[in-house]
This record gives sequence, C-alpha cells and structure tokens, in this order.
Amino acid sequence: MKQEYSLLRFGYHSNHNNTLRVRTECLHAPLLLGSIIDYPDVAYYPTRMSMGSCGDEVYDYEKFHAVEDAEEILFRRQSVVDHHSIRLRTMVDHSNCIEPAVKVKLGNAICRPQNEFAAICLLLTLLPNLVSLDIHDLFTLSLENSFLGIVRRIATANHSPNSSSHGIALSRLRDVALRCNSTQSVELFGPFTALPSIRRLRGFNIHGDTFSWPHDLQPGSSTVTAIRMEYSAVSATALGALFAGIAGLKKFEYQYGGAPRIAAPYEPVGIIHALQMHAGHSLQMLDIEGQVYGEPENWEGKVLWSLRGFTALKSIRLEDTLFQIPYHDDPDEVSISADTTRMSEDRMAPGQLCVMHRLNDVLPASVKGFTLVQLMDDEDSRNLLETFAELKAEKLPNMKRLSFECSNPLEDGMANALKASGVKLFSWKTPI
Repeated sequence: MKQEYSLLRFGYHSNHNNTLRVRTECLHAPLLLGSIIDYPDVAYYPTRMSMGSCGDEVYDYEKFHAVEDAEEILFRRQSVVDHHSIRLRTMVDHSNCIEPAVKVKLGNAICRPQNEFAAICLLLTLLPNLVSLDIHDLFTLSLENSFLGIVRRIATANHSPNSSSHGIALSRLRDVALRCNSTQSVELFGPFTALPSIRRLRGFNIHGDTFSWPHDLQPGSSTVTAIRMEYSAVSATALGALFAGIAGLKKFEYQYGGAPRIAAPYEPVGIIHALQMHAGHSLQMLDIEGQVYGEPENWEGKVLWSLRGFTALKSIRLEDTLFQIPYHDDPDEVSISADTTRMSEDRMAPGQLCVMHRLNDVLPASVKGFTLVQLMDDEDSRNLLETFAELKAEKLPNMKRLSFECSNPLEDGMANALKASGVKLFSWKTPI
C-alpha cells in the first residue's frame, strides 16, 4: 500500500500534443480522502505529488477519460461524499490550517463529488511526509486563494513549535516546482518559500514585477538554498524582494523568456546586484541567460562592473554581452581604463565606441569555473581574456575551468598561455 500511494497525481496533464487529459495513473482526490478516513495511516505514505489543472465545479471525465470509465469513477466519488460528507465538513471545520473565512465555501465544495481542487486543498493539510510538490497551472480557479492561504497557515504553524498544527502537514516538503502563465505568478512562490523545510524552488513560465513575503515571516528567515527559473520573465525588483527573505541562497539559475504582453524586461545586471546585496556571502553557483540580442534602450545602470561582491561563488555562467561597456560619445573623449579593452571596431555603429571588461578584474577570487555564453564575435571574447593568463595566479587563484558555449575563440598562443596557467579549456563540453 505504501508504494501505491507514494506518488500522487491529480488533475489534467498536458501530453506531447499540448492537449489536456487525465493520466491513466492519476488518483482522485475525493477517493484518497475516503481512504484516509477509513485508514488514517494512508496520510503518511505520499512523498511526491503532481497537481495538474483541475476544474472548479465540474471535473469532466466524459471528455478526458474513457466513456466506459467515467461512470464508474463518478459513482465512486459520489459514494465517498454520501458516506463521509459529515466527516469531510468536520475535517474542514476543525482544521487550523484553513482560514475561517473560507471554511464554509470549501466544505460545500468538497461535498460536490466532481470538485477535484477542493479535495486537494483539504488533502494538503493532511500529508506530513510530502518531499516534492509539482504544480501545473493550478492557479486559475476560484479557490486559488484558499489553497495559498492554507500553505501560508501551514508555514506559520511549522515555524511555531508551540502551535497545535506544528508538523501536521508539509513538514518535510523540500522541493516545489511551479508551471504557471499568469501575470504575477512569481507571487505564488511566497507561501511555499516561507515553509521552513523548503530548500529548492523551481519555476517554468514565471512572470511578475512585484513580490511580497507573508507578513508574519521574519526577514531573512527562509531556508531556500536553490532557485531555478526557466522561460521566465521576472523583474530585478521582484527578485530582489524574494532574495531579501532568504538566509543563505547557494544556487541561482535564470533563463529569460516569456510572452511580451506580460513579460518583465531582461535585467541581468539588476538581478546580479540584488544577489550581491542579499546572497553575496552564500551564493556558490550563478547562471543567467537571456539570449537577448542587440543593445538595450537605456544602458544607464546596466553595466556589470564587478562580481567581486560575492565571496563564496565557485561556478558562473553568463553571456558575453554583460561585459561590454558601450558609449555614444565622441570616441576621442572616452577614456579607456586599465581594466578594459577596446571592442572590435567593425561592430561599432557610427560615432559609437565600445570597450570590454577584462574577466580577471570582474570575477571574484573564489571562482573555480566560468562558462561564457557567446553572442558576440570571437575577437570580443579574446578581448575579455586579455591579461587573464598573466594575472590568473594573483587575481583568480582558484580558477580551474574555462568553457565557451559556441565556437572556440582562442588563438593558439592565448590557449597555450591559459593552459600553462593551470586552466582547463572547453568548447561546449569538448576539451580544447
């Protein structure tokens, strides 16, 4: 029985044709509630949960399930409600994890056998041993606030050893993944990040320009150590607010992308500044990629001057465009400092002069591996590495690996000098 309930799947999931269906291995939340009522130990078995899209009022099995299967499923769901409706309402009413203002609404919804999401909301308060939670576009429903309110109250209880609800639910949850497409989906991270057991947050198609922590969470108390966002567009301001609540973030991965109508701008420098401010002492891995070509409309404040505010950073992956400093002034009036080199002149617009930082003046002394995502010319990549080999022992004593994601930009002399300094070179994953 433990194996049967270790992985829970609910709701509609997208298949390879991007159409929704109920997966054949999915359980049904009302049926699981019935099993827990009959056999309370079942609540301790689930360790992983995948939550697909769920209907608010009608879970349409005739459309998404085999017709001969639908009638039996609905009959079994109705049987749970018929036999346990009073117990289900009592469970909702007595739960300290459910906000009083929504108890009547949630209790009524649970007693409608076709309402999957209401049953999931109650299940969330009963499962102490969940380790991972994967959510697919769940937050388009009228009970969304009930769900998030439950997570917030569980987080508060799990932070309070004297609470009667301490450790009853989600006390071991470490990994949360969200797949959403709403305009402020980054806000959904807040309640989950506040759970004291959480260590890793993952998001796909996450958007937003604001973020706020639950009001009762102490600043800097979140135990999250890793954040990964793919095909997402979140502002530096929102991410800075998220970082501010985390005590010791170690890994941050961010791949920019998203629909223009809801996307925040690509702000890699602002994100890095926020990380240096809030996680400069703890961050060990930094990976930011936008694949945004061309020059931003306003370069002011977008120059990455230094990563030396990080004291523990070991692995870095960034695009080469972050290290250019463009000017629109008279080239004769631009002074080029000792830690920059001229950008290849054939790429300059008329009247424009660009200079490139030198990596050994930007990277922190703690770094061991650096990957350069190349969007610019090979000459510009070589400019970044000017004096790298000569000053490596002094400025980057821990550097062991340098990788290029595109072509190998190195001429033989520079490559040999870098190898002689103790750096292993790779083009993609192939040694140079």
